[in-house]
Amino acid sequence: MEIFHNRNLQKNVIFATCKNKCMAEIKFFKKIIQNPVYLAITGVIGAVLLFFLVLYLAVPSYRFDESEPFYGEFVFNPYQNVDSSQFKNPLYIDFRSESIENHGISAYEYGFAMTGTRFLCLGYREVRKMDYPFLQSIHYKQYNLDKLNKTARLVAPAHPSKGFKKGEFANLDHYRVIEALSENDNSLYYWDIALSNGHRANIIANGEKAGFTTACLSDDDPENIYKSLETGNSYGVRFKGRLNEVPVLECVTLKNDTISVCVSGKAKEIRFIGQNAVTKETVENSNQAFYFIKNDDSYIRTEIEFENGNTLYLNPIVRHQYQYFFDPDHAFVMKGRTYLMWAVYIIVVLAYFLKINKKGLRK
Repeated sequence: MEIFHNRNLQKNVIFATCKNKCMAEIKFFKKIIQNPVYLAITGVIGAVLLFFLVLYLAVPSYRFDESEPFYGEFVFNPYQNVDSSQFKNPLYIDFRSESIENHGISAYEYGFAMTGTRFLCLGYREVRKMDYPFLQSIHYKQYNLDKLNKTARLVAPAHPSKGFKKGEFANLDHYRVIEALSENDNSLYYWDIALSNGHRANIIANGEKAGFTTACLSDDDPENIYKSLETGNSYGVRFKGRLNEVPVLECVTLKNDTISVCVSGKAKEIRFIGQNAVTKETVENSNQAFYFIKNDDSYIRTEIEFENGNTLYLNPIVRHQYQYFFDPDHAFVMKGRTYLMWAVYIIVVLAYFLKINKKGLRK
């Protein structure tokens, strides 16, 4: 009996010790919770989390048309209305250089997301300050494009290989220019992915210090410069040495499904590139080349490389269905799904806060 009594006494002592310790910890945590500094910190953290929650959930859901190559019996040549004087006197512009102000052009790079997603905005009226700093799906990128298009004349995905997935360019829409060449970035393949999936985009090349610039076949009026980029009356240039020593494009004609390209100097190679970035034909050591567009050619773009490495990157000639050419829309906001999604999110958030509030009342 004495042994049993001692054991019970030990248990009671241990229980009392644990109880006192737990009560002390509870009092300690209550002091922390009631501390103004703690309340301020948790309030700030909660506000920040709520801000980002609302920020991300406010983006609509998009429906993207099933990707397909360009098709149709008609062929669009972006250089068809360019005259000989414009070909011979291109306007070289680096749209990331401070010198663009001399042409009356405004530009800024948008984006600060950790994903590296950036857009080059030309002819902007105001700077967009909102972005999605963490993970971004194609819906966020498309939404940013749509918002930027409302405040800028042209919006180009910037250095795509650093902030976009290759597959996204099969669906991403509502842009007419792409920064396919720039300092420390070569995104020509991303350009071909877009073209191969029926998205007409024209090249911009930037970074004169690294040997890249864009040749615009227009006068020095800002609106005409924007139009040359938008319609494709321009081409990208990679140069080594002096820019004024680079041969210029002299003609791009289309007659009876035959493309004719000519330049002011003898080219090492003139490459005709088509669907899925496949080189369809190469002409060597000539200042002129011809290519017959085949039935399975959805688009053809041309690269003209010279012996010293200077290269011209022409905008694509594409197939289309109708006699009058236009760029179809491939991305649409799904309003019904978006509203339903928002309603579900609001209900979930309200239910969570009600649950928290009930627990607080019980305590």
